[in-house]
Amino acid sequence: MTDGLSRRRVLTGAGLVAAGVALGGTAGASPRDGAGGADELPLRWNRTYSDATYNAATSVVEDGDRYVVLGQSGAQASGIPGWLFGTDATSGEGEWMATVESEDHDPPRFQTHIPAVDGDGYALVGFHVQSGTGSLVRTGPDGEIQWWETYEVDTDGESSGRLLARDAIATGDGYLVAGASVRNRSASGLVLRVGADGEERSRTRLLTDEQSEILRVVPDGDGYVGVAVVQSSGDGASVRSVLFRADADDEIQWREAFTAPTDGDPLAQNQLVDLAADGDGYVAAGYAANSTFETADGWVLSVDGSGEGQATRRLSPSPLTLFTAVATTDDGVVVAGQGTESATSQAAVGVVGELDGELDGNWSRTVSVGAINNVRDLIATGDGGVAFAGVTQYQSRSADPRSEAWLVKLGGEDAPRVTATGPETDTPSSTATASPTATPTPTATPTPTPTPTATPSPTPTAMPSPTPTATPEPTDDGASSGTDPTGTTSGDGPGFGVGAALAALSGTALYERYRDD
Repeated sequence: MTDGLSRRRVLTGAGLVAAGVALGGTAGASPRDGAGGADELPLRWNRTYSDATYNAATSVVEDGDRYVVLGQSGAQASGIPGWLFGTDATSGEGEWMATVESEDHDPPRFQTHIPAVDGDGYALVGFHVQSGTGSLVRTGPDGEIQWWETYEVDTDGESSGRLLARDAIATGDGYLVAGASVRNRSASGLVLRVGADGEERSRTRLLTDEQSEILRVVPDGDGYVGVAVVQSSGDGASVRSVLFRADADDEIQWREAFTAPTDGDPLAQNQLVDLAADGDGYVAAGYAANSTFETADGWVLSVDGSGEGQATRRLSPSPLTLFTAVATTDDGVVVAGQGTESATSQAAVGVVGELDGELDGNWSRTVSVGAINNVRDLIATGDGGVAFAGVTQYQSRSADPRSEAWLVKLGGEDAPRVTATGPETDTPSSTATASPTATPTPTATPTPTPTPTATPSPTPTAMPSPTPTATPEPTDDGASSGTDPTGTTSGDGPGFGVGAALAALSGTALYERYRDD
């Protein structure tokens, strides 16, 4: 089944155009006439937030009448403390914020956060680049740290390794943390089960017959479904994606590997990086690219509850397109990511679009603020809209802030339209200002306040995204460190290409592009 779906030409493409960008198929597809049946979600607001020189958002959670955003904020381009802040769900106005920082000098690269299983608050997951450990942090509803647990890789007496914590879900009275175990330049998928207090209960390595790394997991009854990237021994630079289901004992029930559809030989990079439940099945989004990323298209795949492929699409709203997030709504599947004109571009535009159940396009648009705009997370909201979080970065070296956390709302409850621009000249035209918090926060710091000035409407010439072509610094075990938001990774070692692409897409990775020498 897998190979047939990988090679079969199921790509039909979409003929819709919105805000000057077409969510269309790759070469050889036959665009449909007209747009899909669903109306485009209107832009409610487009806001930025900052508390220091460098700021970014990694994930967003809807919690009642507010959105809670996880990111990082600090004075330097690397070693940035964690940052949690809340905004009003209707207007996007910042309400409170808190720094999430340990006592050591190796802050984790936070990847995502979820509501805590044992009451109000949140569980934050990430990994430490220097120490090679993973962390799970429990905070209260206003970001105050309640406990912090760190997990080391099990090397079995071998040389040092790394534990990459990518995602987490709630499981009963605890959490499941997913990622990878890295030992001797070899990576395998890893799941940790921990209690509500963060104490480790078990760990299981998955997909051990190949180089593998689990990027995302979603609950499925008493088990879970995950998406991972794999590379078999001797495969060279070829990377495939695997969808799998595991039960409550972490035993794999089914496993299917996929590559994106092509007219000829498979592309070298076939990476699905986000996953969402869709009725009785699942939908995943990512990108397909050649080894140099001179060719890159957004890639979307749907499967049924047993992993059988249903539809697959390569979509190219920009010459180079990378999807980084996916969510499902009543109208279909929403994908978001970045677009670029070429592999050497130093600018990015955020891309968001909706697909129907067959993965044909309903509508698409671009959204941006600064020179580089990267989407990190996307959620369907309770009022029928979607919200996505990421980072916008300004090209001027004298700009302060140099980058800001970015939050956009489409559809849902109506509110006064608010957009934001950042500095684009040596003298910033607007910066985020501070205002008192609505309620006391754990530290006497001001709330992040969006930049109030207006952003021009998205245009078809909005700037494209950077591409993952930089070479990483090796870790002490001779392997790359996977996704590192302040640097990229190479095509070998854990991540074996995933790191390179995801690092370029991750929020703080782009700080290095304009960092002062």
